[in-house]
Amino acid sequence: MGNEKMSSNKCKAILQKDGSVYTDKEIIEIRDFLYKLAEMDYEVFSKLRKKEEAFEREKQETTLNESNGN
Repeated sequence: MGNEKMSSNKCKAILQKDGSVYTDKEIIEIRDFLYKLAEMDYEVFSKLRKKEEAFEREKQETTLNESNGN
Protein backbone atom coordinates (compact mmCIF):
# COMPACT_ATOMS: atom_id res chain seq x y z
CA MET A 1 0.00 0.00 0.00
CA GLY A 2 1.36 3.43 -0.94
CA ASN A 3 1.76 6.54 1.12
CA GLU A 4 -0.67 8.56 -0.96
CA LYS A 5 -3.47 10.28 0.92
CA MET A 6 -7.07 10.04 -0.10
CA SER A 7 -8.05 12.87 -2.44
CA SER A 8 -9.76 15.89 -0.93
CA ASN A 9 -12.71 15.32 -3.28
CA LYS A 10 -13.23 11.79 -1.97
CA CYS A 11 -12.89 13.04 1.62
CA LYS A 12 -15.42 15.76 0.88
CA ALA A 13 -17.90 13.24 -0.50
CA ILE A 14 -17.54 11.04 2.58
CA LEU A 15 -17.66 13.87 5.11
CA GLN A 16 -20.63 15.60 3.50
CA LYS A 17 -22.61 12.44 2.82
CA ASP A 18 -24.88 13.10 5.80
CA GLY A 19 -25.56 16.70 4.77
CA SER A 20 -22.77 18.30 6.79
CA VAL A 21 -20.89 21.13 5.12
CA TYR A 22 -17.16 21.72 5.46
CA THR A 23 -14.80 24.17 3.80
CA ASP A 24 -11.97 22.78 1.67
CA LYS A 25 -9.54 23.81 4.41
CA GLU A 26 -11.54 21.95 7.08
CA ILE A 27 -11.65 18.83 4.91
CA ILE A 28 -7.87 18.85 4.50
CA GLU A 29 -7.38 19.44 8.23
CA ILE A 30 -9.72 16.56 9.12
CA ARG A 31 -8.04 14.25 6.61
CA ASP A 32 -4.55 15.14 7.84
CA PHE A 33 -5.60 14.71 11.48
CA LEU A 34 -7.07 11.27 10.77
CA TYR A 35 -3.92 10.19 8.92
CA LYS A 36 -1.77 11.36 11.85
CA LEU A 37 -4.03 9.56 14.32
CA ALA A 38 -3.81 6.35 12.27
CA GLU A 39 -0.01 6.68 12.12
CA MET A 40 0.22 7.05 15.90
CA ASP A 41 -2.13 4.12 16.44
CA TYR A 42 -0.03 1.95 14.14
CA GLU A 43 3.15 2.90 16.01
CA VAL A 44 1.57 1.95 19.35
CA PHE A 45 0.26 -1.32 17.87
CA SER A 46 3.69 -2.18 16.44
CA LYS A 47 5.47 -1.51 19.75
CA LEU A 48 2.93 -3.55 21.69
CA ARG A 49 3.23 -6.43 19.23
CA LYS A 50 7.03 -6.43 19.55
CA LYS A 51 6.76 -6.50 23.35
CA GLU A 52 4.29 -9.38 23.19
CA GLU A 53 6.57 -11.32 20.85
CA ALA A 54 9.56 -10.76 23.16
CA PHE A 55 7.49 -11.90 26.14
CA GLU A 56 6.45 -15.07 24.31
CA ARG A 57 10.08 -15.81 23.38
CA GLU A 58 11.16 -15.36 27.01
CA LYS A 59 8.31 -17.56 28.19
CA GLN A 60 9.30 -20.30 25.75
CA GLU A 61 12.96 -20.06 26.78
CA THR A 62 12.02 -20.28 30.45
CA THR A 63 9.84 -23.33 29.81
CA LEU A 64 12.61 -24.97 27.78
CA ASN A 65 15.21 -24.26 30.47
CA GLU A 66 12.94 -25.63 33.19
CA SER A 67 12.28 -28.81 31.23
CA ASN A 68 16.07 -29.26 30.71
CA GLY A 69 16.67 -28.93 34.45
CA ASN A 70 18.34 -25.52 34.30
